[in-house]
Amino acid sequence: MFSLLAFLAFQIAQAPAKPLPGGAACIIAAKDSSDQSKAGAHVVCDGEGDQEEINNAIRALPEVGGRVLLMEGTYDIRRVEGALGGVLIERSNVTLEGQGPSTKLVQAPNQETNVIRIIGSGVGHIVIRNLYVDANRDGNPKGEGPENVSHGRFEFCGIKAFCAQPGGGGDPCHNITIENCYVMNSRRLGIMLEGRNMRVLDNVLGNAFSDSVEILTGPGEIRGNYADITGKTHVAFGSDRGDNIIMANNIVHVREDGDLDIGFRSWSDSQRHVIEGNIVTVDKGGKCATAIDARGYGAIITGNHTYTANDEKLVVKIGAGKSIVTGNVFENTTIEIDDATGAGKRIVLKDNVLENSTVLTKSGGGRVEAEATPSTQITQ
Repeated sequence: MFSLLAFLAFQIAQAPAKPLPGGAACIIAAKDSSDQSKAGAHVVCDGEGDQEEINNAIRALPEVGGRVLLMEGTYDIRRVEGALGGVLIERSNVTLEGQGPSTKLVQAPNQETNVIRIIGSGVGHIVIRNLYVDANRDGNPKGEGPENVSHGRFEFCGIKAFCAQPGGGGDPCHNITIENCYVMNSRRLGIMLEGRNMRVLDNVLGNAFSDSVEILTGPGEIRGNYADITGKTHVAFGSDRGDNIIMANNIVHVREDGDLDIGFRSWSDSQRHVIEGNIVTVDKGGKCATAIDARGYGAIITGNHTYTANDEKLVVKIGAGKSIVTGNVFENTTIEIDDATGAGKRIVLKDNVLENSTVLTKSGGGRVEAEATPSTQITQ
């Protein structure tokens, strides 16, 4: 391994001798990349444990950081012994980039780990883009890994950022962007990012037994993504113990055999979430219990559209005060206003279009201002 790392460092130092697209510091080709891609690469993988070449390239980047470019093809990703992932980003100022969905990082069977793990005290300014990440949950069915892991049962994701090494500790990660990726078939979460200034932009998400996307801590942004739900998934887009988070312009599509618990979720006791311009649509035969579950204070829910083709209505839940629900289109949806906090803060529901929908105000300490229209029934 040392000799390979030394070789990569030498190649990077000599990079001006070989043209590198977009300023890439290291180009890696897969075993099944085209001959042209292999000819232009610094390293060609052998198709078995390809995380080794990728990790060595990341470690060999200059001190100021740089870019690792993966050419088209399938990369076999396996768990690094004693670590919490296959591809490991343990330093700041790294861009890991592919060619789009033709660059596939596939977790090998029986690895039970994260495909890409960003880890280390204070690691930040990371960009991951243009990759197809397949966590292969059918081939990794246990959801169990080595003992003394930082997040226990949540160490089985497509892409995960969390500062702690095994045993905990360290400064939070920060300034991480995941964009234009496909993240599919996760045992736990598709994308899980904890820290400040996290951005999940323009990705396609598949099934995940936990959440397709989750941001913790905040501030953060989940924008322009598409969740294609064809099997069991807990939450499409959500936050956990996070404040100051925007979820905007995303689409959740539950297919005929899809089974989704929650479309959009903000966690209890969280503050200041904006859930704007999103669509939740459920095909005939698909299941979705709750389209939006806004549990935290200060939620702004505006410009969204919820629809189901099934007889059983969707549910939108508003669970805390200082919240505004306005300018939405709710079809076949029950809007439940239930401030369980007891704080007595205002909840405003107005200027929405309701089609075959009902507003239900349950017992709670909030002060609800709700409109009544011919298509709306307000029940207290």
